[in-house]
Parts: sequence; structure tokens; C-alpha cells
Amino acid sequence: MPKSNQRQNKNKSQPDTRELRPIEIDETIVSGKTPKVNGGENLTITVPIEDFLQQIGAFQGIEGEDEAEQIHWEVFEQKLEEIFGTTNLEVNPTNLKKYLKYLKQNLTIPCLVTGMEEFEWEEHYTMGPGSKKEYQKLKKTQPSYTDKFNLLKLDNKLDVEYGILAVLERTTDNRKFTLPLADLETVVEDSINAELLEDYSMWFFTYCD
Repeated sequence: MPKSNQRQNKNKSQPDTRELRPIEIDETIVSGKTPKVNGGENLTITVPIEDFLQQIGAFQGIEGEDEAEQIHWEVFEQKLEEIFGTTNLEVNPTNLKKYLKYLKQNLTIPCLVTGMEEFEWEEHYTMGPGSKKEYQKLKKTQPSYTDKFNLLKLDNKLDVEYGILAVLERTTDNRKFTLPLADLETVVEDSINAELLEDYSMWFFTYCD
């Protein structure tokens, strides 16, 4: 509240408290007391118990979510340490090679995937000043995050900047592309393949320089 309004409110004459009728509030709890006023009587501030319990529950919910997230992250890091055989979780050629081996042993291929979000070349058109007409034309020859692909294999060539590379075939025209695996997600959710790709992307984007 502006200070000018505060001064105006203070200057207003206050009603005679002897003429005020008491307000009855059921099921209340005392949340605090003010200093003694009005001839030495304490004014107690009461809050409906339902509101108080809701506030407590909200705080407990937030704390519970934070704790669950922390536990989830600790389990995730333990999984990575088992894959790499070390507590060093950074993205480097050695760990990429180990993750590639792990995925080849556990990922079911072929696998239907799509883009997690816009591919790098598309950002000029979806977020920048690129022409929509030109964008639609380029999508015929370039891979788009809106396309669906069959993941045919994981390339043995590793790239520290882009990570593990996936060889894909677009379902609409059978065009083949090679794209970073971290940019992809499965079309079918709640599957082992979905979890594997999600874990890999989370690791790559979290621990890369």
C-alpha cells in the first residue's frame, strides 16, 4: 500500500470499540497475539482451523515432492554409476562408449520415435524470422520434430558434441537421416524403450559441458 494511503488510513477516526458487537467464529485456533491495546486487553488473532490445516498440508506436500525428487535423482545417478562403473558421470568419449554398449544391449530396435522438440535447423523458422512457406518446403527434404521415424540402429561413431547418433528412416517417405539420439523420444510412452531414451537424454543434457 502506498505510504500516502497509509497516512490517510491512520488519520481516519476509529470507531468506539464499546459499540462494536463481538464476532463469533467457531472451530478456530489462536495463531498469535498482539501487544496489549485498548486499556490493557489482549487482542487474539484467530484463523479457521480448516484453513490452517490446509496450509499445513500444502507445506507437507511441497516437502514430500522435494524429497521424492531427491530420491528419484539419487536412484538415477546410481543407475548411471552402474553403467559407467565409476562415479564420474560427465559426458566424455569413454562414458559415451559405455552408454552406447548399454543401449545396444537393452534397446529394442526397430523403434518408432519422434523429435523431443524442434531440431536445430527448425528453430530459425519456429522461433525466429524464417518464412513459413520456406519451412514447409524444407520439411520435405529435412527431418522435422513432427515427423515419425523408425530407429534402425545406433551409429558406432560417437560425437562428444552431439553424443550417440541414431540412424532413422522417416515413415512417410522412407528417407534416411542420422540425428542425435538425445533429441529423440519414443512415440509409445510407458515402455522400456521410452525409459531408456529418456534416461539417456537426461544424462546427456545434464552432464555435458
